[in-house]
Amino acid sequence: MKKTLLTLAFAALIAPITAQATEANGIGYTYVQLDYVNANQTGHGTLSDGATLNGSFQFADNFHVFGSYSSLSYRDSFLQDTADLYGLNVYNTSGTEKPWSLGFGYAAAIGNRADWVTQLSYTHDNIKFRGCVDTWGCFSSRDTANVWTINTGVQGRVFDNLTANAYVGYSNAGRHDDNVFGDFGMVYSFNKTWAMHGGVRVNSLSHELYSVGVRASF
Repeated sequence: MKKTLLTLAFAALIAPITAQATEANGIGYTYVQLDYVNANQTGHGTLSDGATLNGSFQFADNFHVFGSYSSLSYRDSFLQDTADLYGLNVYNTSGTEKPWSLGFGYAAAIGNRADWVTQLSYTHDNIKFRGCVDTWGCFSSRDTANVWTINTGVQGRVFDNLTANAYVGYSNAGRHDDNVFGDFGMVYSFNKTWAMHGGVRVNSLSHELYSVGVRASF
């Protein structure tokens, strides 16, 4: 699986190598962004929500590095469903996820208003959960996950003040099943510095991740 992921990453990175520099169409990749995020799963409602701080730095015109840190609260839907199946009562439940990520991206202009973007990233997730179940008593658990992700697609200026992206990607989701996802977002700029961001990621596991926040570009 790792060899396949590295092969895909290498192919995606070199595919647009002959394209123009991204600076030609005015799309920048240096910013700091703060989002509210909400993760859902079909049939289970909200799984987790909280805040994500992320940033990106562009260098050598075509390349950028990026990273993020999230602090999320969540419910363990599997535990709740299992307890319901056996007629048990779950109470005093609480859980947190605090993932951080680092990544590298390549962007090349494919016109005067759009870039082709490819990104490869690593995420380390720290997960904690506490709860009590009738007849079982109270318990706590801790887990970690290491995830590699690759995505590629188009980012372009719809209007002078509105930028949108559409990416498709693959994630070896650590302790979970691997998945394919689509990532869609929009950024509306009020001026050269401040903007509003909104996005949604949907994957093959019926998960949806919604985000909305504010961005400062430099």
